[in-house]
Amino acid sequence: MVGSETGQLLGVGYGGSSNYLTAGIAKMKESLADSLQIALQTGGVQGPPETVYAGLAGVGLLDPQREARLALQEATRTKKVLVNSDGYVALYGSFVGKAGMIVISGTGSIAMGFNERGKFARVGGWGYLLGDEGSAFHVGLEGVRAVVKSHDGSLPLTSLAERALSFFHIQRIEELVKVFYLEDLRKEKVAAFSAEVVEAASKGDTVAASIINSECVALKTIVKALQENLSLKTPRLALSGGVFEGSEWFRKRFVEELGSDFEIAKPLHRAVTGAFMLALTSSGIELTPRILENITQSESILWTQTEK
Repeated sequence: MVGSETGQLLGVGYGGSSNYLTAGIAKMKESLADSLQIALQTGGVQGPPETVYAGLAGVGLLDPQREARLALQEATRTKKVLVNSDGYVALYGSFVGKAGMIVISGTGSIAMGFNERGKFARVGGWGYLLGDEGSAFHVGLEGVRAVVKSHDGSLPLTSLAERALSFFHIQRIEELVKVFYLEDLRKEKVAAFSAEVVEAASKGDTVAASIINSECVALKTIVKALQENLSLKTPRLALSGGVFEGSEWFRKRFVEELGSDFEIAKPLHRAVTGAFMLALTSSGIELTPRILENITQSESILWTQTEK
């Protein structure tokens, strides 16, 4: 997304994966260069931006490698480049820096927030090998594990078996071994199977429902840990990520699990708009009421045009 110092959002562009830890720095550089070029063209902007604020997956627990920063500068042709996690820009966009929390259930999972004193904290975000409970990957993987356990007889029969055969384009359950160990199976593919698990659970499959129950409890656990870290009594909580956005049923099931300890809040702005606002503040531009009004109005117009 590109915009002006007055808060007018001018253009938006899309690219490929920008997680340099999984896609590599070269792919990240290509994706960001492509998306920025499209944003500049759609916004009618000439030349590179003065400041770039990038919210990238894979950033947060570790600072981005020097090579990643250099690649960002080369991709954007901008000297002033700032980097934070994709979750952080989503949090900032949700509450514009005010007190609040966000839980993200996408390919991975994480919760982060600010309290009234400006303290920032995060829980989760350890990646698919060390954590990511409640994420699309974790739901998808647990769904496939349930299929093989059901096949062995250690779990009841489940509709996930037929769903797995169709989803992974195989004829027999035994072929999952080939898919998972002999083929180049990306974690995004496993994460995509989460939609099948959620749909099966919503239609009454007891095995799938048990998985979803466990994943909702896991998400609640990281949210509660964050709440305690920030000493927030009844915090505003925004829900973000593909699992929440892809299924209203899952969203309602999680809210039910949370109970009344949290106020579910609609994000004020999109994550990419959060990155734009952080670019402004990083350049010494105050988010005045007028600028915030410009951002809100132009964001609505821009996304209406984009989604046509």
